[in-house]
Amino acid sequence: MELEGNQIDLLISILVRFPQIGTVHYEPAEKALRIVFLIKGSRVDFSSFVQNFESHLSLFHSFRQEQVLVASVKRIIKDELVALEVTRDLASLSLSELNLITELINDSFEESLVREGPDMVDEDEWEQNMLIESLLSSASWRGLERLTGYRENGRVLVFSIPFKEVTES
Repeated sequence: MELEGNQIDLLISILVRFPQIGTVHYEPAEKALRIVFLIKGSRVDFSSFVQNFESHLSLFHSFRQEQVLVASVKRIIKDELVALEVTRDLASLSLSELNLITELINDSFEESLVREGPDMVDEDEWEQNMLIESLLSSASWRGLERLTGYRENGRVLVFSIPFKEVTES
């Protein structure tokens, strides 16, 4: 149970630390996080954004000399709302990269980015940063539950869905 607790704590900490992240999903099959940002009526050219986004992340990973297993960005359009979904494997994800991802999205979408709550005060931000770093570096991420964390009415909620891998006989 401690392993699932660490995973749940990570999703909660990410949502508390980054008010611009709308939802975080843990996908056990890929051992990856899907991080969802919500954008209202943005006029940003998506292909230019993706090119800029991917070049920044590529440079970041080359500096850190990391092997990235899963890295993608896609958008889902629903009326005037756009869900921007960033998927990253947990083996190489770091707090520094989470900061980079959120800053790139902040800079690109500015006022169109949906945020729930104000930015954290420095002391609380430092505490959440330390917790996120610790959870990212210590967890082995072998859980077989698909987790979804999101905000509702000022609270962070995490739901678990059992995941069963299909095996051929």
